Amino acid sequence: MSVSEAEVERPVAAIFRTALFNPTERFIQEQAAALTRWRPLLVGLERKGEILPALKEGMILPANVAERLAFAATGRGGRVEARLRATRPQLIHAHFGTDGLKMLNLARALKLPLITHLRGYDVTLTRPALIASGRASWSRYALQRGRLMQAGTLFLAVSDALRKRAVALGFPAARTRTHYNGVDLDRFQPGKRPREPGTILHVGRLVEKKGTADLIAALAGMSGVRLVVIGDGPLRAQLQRQAGELGVKAQFLGSQPADEVAVWMRRATILAAPSRTARDGDAEGLPNVVVEGAASGIPVLGTRHSGIPEAVDDGVTGLLVREGDRAGLADRIRTLLEGADLRREMGFAARSLAMERFDRGRQAEKLEAIYDEVAGLAG
Repeated sequence: MSVSEAEVERPVAAIFRTALFNPTERFIQEQAAALTRWRPLLVGLERKGEILPALKEGMILPANVAERLAFAATGRGGRVEARLRATRPQLIHAHFGTDGLKMLNLARALKLPLITHLRGYDVTLTRPALIASGRASWSRYALQRGRLMQAGTLFLAVSDALRKRAVALGFPAARTRTHYNGVDLDRFQPGKRPREPGTILHVGRLVEKKGTADLIAALAGMSGVRLVVIGDGPLRAQLQRQAGELGVKAQFLGSQPADEVAVWMRRATILAAPSRTARDGDAEGLPNVVVEGAASGIPVLGTRHSGIPEAVDDGVTGLLVREGDRAGLADRIRTLLEGADLRREMGFAARSLAMERFDRGRQAEKLEAIYDEVAGLAG
C-alpha cells in the first residue's frame, strides 16, 4: 500500500531502536503510533518482535547481517543510511542512551537533530556494570557517553527523578527535560465487575530491581492472598522456589500481551510495584505498569524509588514504603486488603491522576511540540 498524500505531507521523525522491538518495549511503539502531526518511521538494526500495524509501512532495516554489523560498529552506511537520506526525516529520536550514541555519527552526517530518550539503566547503571555486562553497545556507551552528552541535541528523561540523576551524571541541564510516557486510557480503565478479593498483581521483567523477592517475603504467612505475577526474566525459577518455600500462593503467568495485562488490572485488588536499586546500580526511570495501574483505578503499593512517587500520591492514590522494607510492605498490604472504602477512594483518585498527567494523547501532543521546536518548525 502506498503512503497517502497526507502522510507524505507530515514531517518525518525517524524512531530508532536497535531491536524492533524487545517484548517489554511496546511503550516505544505506542508512543510513536500516537503521533498525529508527525509521521513516525521505524529504523532499527534487526526485527525482533511484533510491530504495530500502524508502524509497519516504510520500516528501515539493514539488508543483511554483514550490513547490520558494519552499521553497529560505525553508525554509518548501507541501506539504513541510504534510505534515511531518501526519506529526508526532520529528526532522529533514539530510545535509550546506548542507541543515541549509536546514531550520533549518522545524525551528524545527515545534519539532523538527535533526540535521545533516557529510560533507566542508561542513567543508573554504574560504568563498571555497563562495561562488565558483556554487551558491546553498553561497554561502548560507558566509555563514550561524553560524546553523546556533548553533541546530542536534546535528552528526554521519563521522570523528574531520572532527569536529576542524568544531570548529576553529566547530561547538560539545559538540554535535558522530563517527558512522561503516556498510557492508553481506553485500554487501561476500571472494570465494571467487582475486583477479586485478596488478589495482588505484580507486573514486570523478573530482575532484581523489580523487588519481586521483597514482595514474596512480605506475603509470607498471609492467608487468603493470591499473588499473580506477569512477566518473565532470569530470576523466575528462583522466585518460584522462594514462593514455594515460604508457602505463598503465587501464580506465574509469564509474559502476557497488553490486553491481558489490562484484564488483570481490572481483576486484582492491589497492584504491587516494590522496585529497588539493584546491586549494580540498575534502577527504574518510571515503571509503565504503575501508570497503567493508576489508569485502571487500582491502588498501587510501591516504593519511594526513582519516578514512582511521581505516579503514586502516597496516601491518596496508593501507598509507598522505603526500598527493601519488607515489613512495611506487609503492613501496607494488610491496610489495603482490610480497607475496601480506602481502596475505592484511592482507585478513583488514581484514575484522575492518570487522566491529568499521563494521558497518551496529551503526551503525544507535547512530544510533537518538542519535535517542532527541535526541527525548527515551531511557530
